[in-house]
Amino acid sequence: MLSRREFLGQTATGLSALSLGGVMPSLFARAGESAAKADRNDHVLVVVELNGGNDGLNTVIPFENPLYHKYRPTLRLAKEQVVKLTDQIGLHPAMGEAGALFKAGKLAVIQGVGYPEPDRSHFRSMEIWHTASTAKKVPYTGWLGRVLDQQFAPGDEEQLRGLALTGTLPQALQAEKVAVPALQQIEGFAATEGTMPAGQKVLRKLSSGAGDKSDALGFLRRQAETVFRTSQKLRDAAAKYKSTVEYPGNLGQQLRRAAQVINADLGVRLLYVSQGGYDTHNQQAASHQALLGELAGALAAFQKDLEQLKFASKVVVMVFSEFGRRVDENASKGTDHGAASCMFVAGSPVRGKLVATYPSLEKLGDGDLIHTVDFRSVYATLLDKWLGCPSEKLLGEKFPLLDLLTT
Repeated sequence: MLSRREFLGQTATGLSALSLGGVMPSLFARAGESAAKADRNDHVLVVVELNGGNDGLNTVIPFENPLYHKYRPTLRLAKEQVVKLTDQIGLHPAMGEAGALFKAGKLAVIQGVGYPEPDRSHFRSMEIWHTASTAKKVPYTGWLGRVLDQQFAPGDEEQLRGLALTGTLPQALQAEKVAVPALQQIEGFAATEGTMPAGQKVLRKLSSGAGDKSDALGFLRRQAETVFRTSQKLRDAAAKYKSTVEYPGNLGQQLRRAAQVINADLGVRLLYVSQGGYDTHNQQAASHQALLGELAGALAAFQKDLEQLKFASKVVVMVFSEFGRRVDENASKGTDHGAASCMFVAGSPVRGKLVATYPSLEKLGDGDLIHTVDFRSVYATLLDKWLGCPSEKLLGEKFPLLDLLTT
């Protein structure tokens, strides 16, 4: 007889669009048991993942530092090109729309973000960022999944609190008590048996099957039911959404769908989107410019849309990547895996400013920038000050809060 965890482990591969519970390590289990339910607010957090390791040095640029120009003989950007934030620091020239958000007081630029003893493996570093833990024993739940679990109350089975618009469920949204759907195309989530893709038909049959709801299959059925309870609401949200805002690229389309969900006011509090392509080992200049241009344009479009929809005061966006790139460019005019990078927090409730200290270019750690702020300080600030959750209990330890929000 399979245990619930063994059963779920064997079926998770075929059902990647669902959060299929597991057993939390004792640290986080105790946090969930001891924490009082957070006072729920109507605040929304949208997380944007830059997949592949964004080159922070050519995103937030110390253009007056001669060492920057020395280390980047072909990739360097002249001070005449950058979008100046101060007389020392600027954004990549492709990020003009992000610069406008900064000047409007709606973009916080966090410098030198990382964690102790950085890992340059994509898989391991993403695991650390998604779980907010550097422990060797990896937590099953993600940091956002623990938010959903901590806020769970009887009757929430009918509610949609979290949603990934990435096609597969990110580890950050893995939860113990809550099913989190992952849908790339809200409009295309079929309603009828005749128009359903094969995978959706399997889920539909699973969700409607009989059985003991206390066993592993019963648990899986409840997860499948969550998808179909919410699919019609999501399609209705897409149908009712009206906007003239133009969104650039694939990331823009994901944020457009996020705007649809937020506009429908379905009770979703966590949304997750992603942009790939940041693993720029070769010929970085052109691809990085295109990626950052799409990122800045998508953030600006999302902000404009939310303002027109009258939801801007309720939404904050957090942008991260799993690591930065090495300080020296490589022989292929690209950059290899590094450590510290930058983060962005955007939105009307944000205090637009440079946050933390830019890493030293004189004192490096094995050729990488050494972080000046732990990424979990960003998480802790958003948990405590935006989502109304106890960060110390959900992250397992206390991290200093940052001056990111006006509220």
